[in-house]
Amino acid sequence: MSISTSVAIPTTLTDLLQAREDALRLIGDSISIMRKASEVLTPMGSLLMPYSARINGDAGQIRRELDASMWRRALDLTGFKQLMDAEAAKEFEKGLEPNPPEFTEGTIRATFIDLRIKAEPMFRRGIFNVFRYLSDDYRTNEKEPFRIGRKIIMSSMISEGYGMRSGLRISHGYASDKLNDLDRVFITLDGKPFQPRSLESAMAVAFEQMEVFENEYYRAKAFRNGNLHLEFKRLDLLEKVNEQIAEFYADGALPDARSA
Repeated sequence: MSISTSVAIPTTLTDLLQAREDALRLIGDSISIMRKASEVLTPMGSLLMPYSARINGDAGQIRRELDASMWRRALDLTGFKQLMDAEAAKEFEKGLEPNPPEFTEGTIRATFIDLRIKAEPMFRRGIFNVFRYLSDDYRTNEKEPFRIGRKIIMSSMISEGYGMRSGLRISHGYASDKLNDLDRVFITLDGKPFQPRSLESAMAVAFEQMEVFENEYYRAKAFRNGNLHLEFKRLDLLEKVNEQIAEFYADGALPDARSA
């Protein structure tokens, strides 16, 4: 398998660094100005400073919040997010709380060079995570236990609609993450940009009307018992997934999913 793991500091990231510096300077100036305004009003009487003009956040907290947002934006710009499964994405988010690394050129380069090194193993882990929960949900392929079949049944994926919607929908949380990760793997292997939650949104339109969903990759039907019946239409991509599964299991990289 070959996936793009190139890393660079494009103009957009350079712009982010400059915008961060300018924003912190302007925010600092505004805090100083508001404090001076408060000092002017205080001798005239208490509580004269408009509440909406008060700045309650300290400089350190402002920097941390801005840097966390910058790291998320940088991850989007580099394209590494497409290689991350839900587990890796949660690990990245955990590293931003409560005190993210300072968003500087040095930390950007160090972080994304490290991601480049880990990119392919990280993506493969995502493939295995997809396979392992599919193996737990659907075990009719006993003769070839390390392969995902063309048609699968995913349990605990569907919920009743709510509000004025009387149809069905993909359940939030774990079920939604499973579907998102599955789609991410297949879209990435096809060499196309991945839009998170796009498959879930498209399925929601069909399932709300109790219709079968179909696009170039999948054909799917939702059932009130919570099951999602999914058929893979791109057998070339399915074979790529199965090749990676067989290769890693042959190397003893992971225990048998059925005994996990």
